[in-house]
This record gives sequence, structure tokens and C-alpha cells, in this order.
Amino acid sequence: MHTRLAALAAFALVLAPALPLAAQGSQPDFRWEKAIPAGQLVRVHNLNGDVTVAPSASGKVEVTGVRRGRARNPEDVTVQVMEYADGLVICAMFRNADMECDERGMRVHSSGRRDRWNDDRDDLQIDITVRLPKGHEVSAGSVSGDVAVAGAEGDVRASSVSGSVRLETPKASRVRASSVSGNVDVRIRELTGTGTLSFTSVSGNVAVELPKNVDADVTMRTVSGSLESDFPLVLNGRVNRRSLEARIGKGGRELEVRTVSGDVRLREVK
Repeated sequence: MHTRLAALAAFALVLAPALPLAAQGSQPDFRWEKAIPAGQLVRVHNLNGDVTVAPSASGKVEVTGVRRGRARNPEDVTVQVMEYADGLVICAMFRNADMECDERGMRVHSSGRRDRWNDDRDDLQIDITVRLPKGHEVSAGSVSGDVAVAGAEGDVRASSVSGSVRLETPKASRVRASSVSGNVDVRIRELTGTGTLSFTSVSGNVAVELPKNVDADVTMRTVSGSLESDFPLVLNGRVNRRSLEARIGKGGRELEVRTVSGDVRLREVK
């Protein structure tokens, strides 16, 4: 069944731009690597910069950081890797920001006044790349930057505030991908278990590719865009110009695909 419903609002967050950073060479500004036990969770938090997660061929978690932008002192931003009992926490740390980052996540405190953080940071950013061996779960996010995750399996989470999110996994049990002002593109080749699948944006398009044998109870919503599905849908709720509730296959798994001012597309993975 092909579904198309007409459906407003947009919103964006922009982080600011100060003095030229030295030209980047081929070598990263930060490097860390270590083998950790299988099954652990790797959490990546960035404030201003992209996050990329890709497969590792070395059997180790490999972390690199590349500084970009303009700043009085490039050393004002670096990457910190912290080890906990359940895995790793990887954070971009800006020296002049009042911020904390640990296993509970990243927290940036603001006094509401213009301070050294605003004066010095400007568009200074650091892009973080993490290479993961098989057998690790991942949660990756950035406030101002794109997030791309490829190859991670199991429980996979990816998010951005003012960037796009791209996620491709060969096998997953639970997946969450979200953006405020960017597009969300997801491809899942195989599903295991019955974990929730949630894909959301506020002012971007959401496109999701799932295996053709997926069983799920799906909710699709938009306000000013359109809804489209390649999957045969058995309606099990009300349908209007803004939302659709239906069953795919046998149902059971919760599947949410939602945006406000973009299009929603649900496709079979090729």
C-alpha cells in the first residue's frame, strides 16, 4: 500500500564563529586506541563538530580528532576519552566552556552572560572519528555538526541538534536516530529482537529503509510534508492529513517515523 498525506514549522540552531587556526595537515590533532571487552557501550559527545563512527579492522577502538575553524588558541579544544565499567565515553572538551562530560552525558552550563567561551570559541570545532570493532554498541551525538554511524550493531543511537544524521547498520535490535534541524537517513539491513525503532526530526526529512520482512506497529507523522510507505499497511488507527497508525507484517515492534516540516519516507532496503 502506498500512503501519501499532506501536512509546518521549522527551526534551526546555529553555533557561533574568532582567528585563523593553522592549516590542517594529514595527521589528526588527537589520537587514542585501545582494545576493550566485547559488548561494551561506546558513547560519543561533541559540542561543535562532526561525529563519524565506522568499522575498525584492528580489533581496537580507535579515536581521532581534527581541529577546524578559527581561534586564538587551537589547544582550547581537545578530545577526552574516559573508561567506565560498561564502556567508553568520548567527549570534545572546550577549555573555556563551563562543561561536564561523563557516563551521564554532556552538560554545558551557562551564566547567561557573554564570557570567554563566547569570545574565544567562535567557529572553533573538532571533528571526531571513532572506529569500532564488531560487538560494541554505540551512542553518538553532536550539538552543532553532522553525525554518521556505519557498521555498528545491536543498540544504536545517533543524534544531532543542528546537523544531519546518517545511520547504516547490518544488524540491529534497537535503533534511535534524531535531529532538530537536519535530515535523518537510516538503512537497517537486518533486525533482531523486538526493540523500539524511532526516527525523528523537527525541520528535516526522515527517510528509513528496513528489511522487507519487518514486523512492526508503525506511527508515521508530519505536519507540512508528506507520508510515503513502500510496505503493505494494515490500518489500525485513525488516518488524517497529519498522521497514520498501521501494522506492517505481524506487528509487535514499535516503529516511529516522525517530522514536523519535512517528508517521511519508509522504504524496503535494497
